[in-house]
Amino acid sequence: MAKIEFVRGAETPGVSWWEVENSWCSNSYLVMSGHDLYIIDSGIGSLHRSRLLEAVSRFRDADRVYLFNTHWHLDHSGNGMIMEELGQRFTQAHYLIPETARADMQGFMERSQTAIEVDMGLSYVQWLGQEERGEFHFGAVPFAGWRVEGAYLLETPGHSPDSVSIYLEDEKTLLAGDLLWYVNPNGLEGSIDSLLQSTTRVKRLVEEQGIDYLGGGHFLPIEGRERITEHISGYEDRERALVQLLEEAIGGGGRVSVDHCLEMMRESEHPAIKEALRVDFPYFPSYLHRFIRVFLREKGWQEVEKGIWSPGGKGL
Repeated sequence: MAKIEFVRGAETPGVSWWEVENSWCSNSYLVMSGHDLYIIDSGIGSLHRSRLLEAVSRFRDADRVYLFNTHWHLDHSGNGMIMEELGQRFTQAHYLIPETARADMQGFMERSQTAIEVDMGLSYVQWLGQEERGEFHFGAVPFAGWRVEGAYLLETPGHSPDSVSIYLEDEKTLLAGDLLWYVNPNGLEGSIDSLLQSTTRVKRLVEEQGIDYLGGGHFLPIEGRERITEHISGYEDRERALVQLLEEAIGGGGRVSVDHCLEMMRESEHPAIKEALRVDFPYFPSYLHRFIRVFLREKGWQEVEKGIWSPGGKGL
């Protein structure tokens, strides 16, 4: 296996997530393949940026450097400013992002009033358009996306529409960002249907291609094909348990409130539901509030009053 360096996200004391031992700030990964260095997710904040650049300094033999984001969310893409330093250190440095993320990233920078130093480095970005997008088959597993040298940026939407998983075929490595983050999606732009389709294809990819290193945005990397497959299967089971409970909540076909769905979750003895309640982020609207709204929208329900949904209509 090629050299892989894991740059752990900056820790937040007192926060305990599902299978997560770090924080709100995403992990970064560096993979050296031949003389190419791939950097996946720049994270956010000066602490993580300094850790990331320190790790980069250990890859002096690289001729070309590629920075990719698994998706545009700020905790994964907020240190794009490192491109300036990468350009000074290496012969070639490229920042490649699918065009589908462009509007979200530009919109965030235009309205940003965060207290954190944020610079996504958009002036350095080479946008990957639809005309460059290809269709790939790994055995019997089809994906759409982009190939950049030895890396595949495979479309795996669900957590967000622009989500990609970085597959390094020669290294048997998959870096999936927040595809396997529970409760997921945790934003209204996500899709539960797309998420479950993406996880099914990713699991098949792991099984058929013998992937033995899985890196995620907010949990420690997992090594070994069997352990990775078990991890994804367990994740799918948890997601489907949430969906099944919500199917029961709307089974009567009449109006339903988000609060009613949450109350059914609080009364459930299912381990996956208890876990979802434990990891639910403590602000309003919480991850579960958003998950429920995405579920109802994808069922074709419409919000007729604040927090009250009814069958029919086109959604939000």
